[in-house]
Amino acid sequence: MKLSIIIVNYRGWKRLRPCLESLRRLKDVSFSWEVIVVDNRSSDNQLGVFVDDFPEFYFVENVGNFGFSNGCNLGASKATGEYLLFLNPDTIITGEAIRDLLREAEKHPEFTVLSCSQLNSNGKDTRPYGLFLTPTTLTSFLRSLYLLTHRKLKPATLRSGALAIYPEWVSGSIILISRKNFDRLGGWSEDFWMYYEDADLCKRIAESGGKVVLIKSIQIIHNHGGASRINLDVKALTKSEVIISRHLYIHKHSRGLSRLFMQSYLVINNLFIGQLIVALLGLLFFIKPSLRVYPRLYVNILKYYSNVISNKTWMSPRAVNYRKTMANKFENAKAEAA
Repeated sequence: MKLSIIIVNYRGWKRLRPCLESLRRLKDVSFSWEVIVVDNRSSDNQLGVFVDDFPEFYFVENVGNFGFSNGCNLGASKATGEYLLFLNPDTIITGEAIRDLLREAEKHPEFTVLSCSQLNSNGKDTRPYGLFLTPTTLTSFLRSLYLLTHRKLKPATLRSGALAIYPEWVSGSIILISRKNFDRLGGWSEDFWMYYEDADLCKRIAESGGKVVLIKSIQIIHNHGGASRINLDVKALTKSEVIISRHLYIHKHSRGLSRLFMQSYLVINNLFIGQLIVALLGLLFFIKPSLRVYPRLYVNILKYYSNVISNKTWMSPRAVNYRKTMANKFENAKAEAA
């Protein structure tokens, strides 16, 4: 098998259907491929419908909603391809785009991860890449200052004629990596439940001397949203997971005064400045739907920081490795008591 396409889904069926229909049209490509869909326990009676509607694809039901990384790693454990293509369920892709990505991967073994341009339904480039978190790129204002004083990414022409840029990280919505490199890196980190797992993967690649490339001249469609915006509680949950994953990424990849500054800045901003202000606005103007999410978000943040203090970890309580860590602590405490 040349290519395994892995998709992680959680109640995103409406957008998953056109994604799978686009993959159905890959029959004319010259290489062997398979599609593996991991459902993170949606528990909404839709999985069986999709199994019947797409019998040529392999569906796996996870035992719980343990996050994007866990779902990706589960899919990879079932895959038989020489290359792994991780794809979001709210994307639409062509056989030509996959063929061209695979061709560049085979021509350039020095590329550890390959991605491509992503357009929304209006044809606008969503810029699916960015800078690693540092004291000079921690906020949008600091990033703007940083970009003013540093050279912008300029496309380079590859031997094939394709245009490429070399960002620090690329979005996990489409990532092509060889099985060999995936195993060498240890897969996706299950310290993360949602968000920043792609930046973490790319950071580990950079630290190991690998390369991350985005092929500008290859394009797919990516319509953001899906299951992360179902209702106010889900919106608050996903927004709080962004904050949690920022803290975790900083803890994993920063040291000394740099780490202390970034963690302190985020805590102060979330508790006493930015998030507190919008939470109060949400309470004052609760009739406006767009503001109602922020009081819920602030409560989630308070719970998270309380857990950080009590359990001494920046991981999300939803993450697989958090559960393992807490289970180990419990077993150790029982052993000591005995």
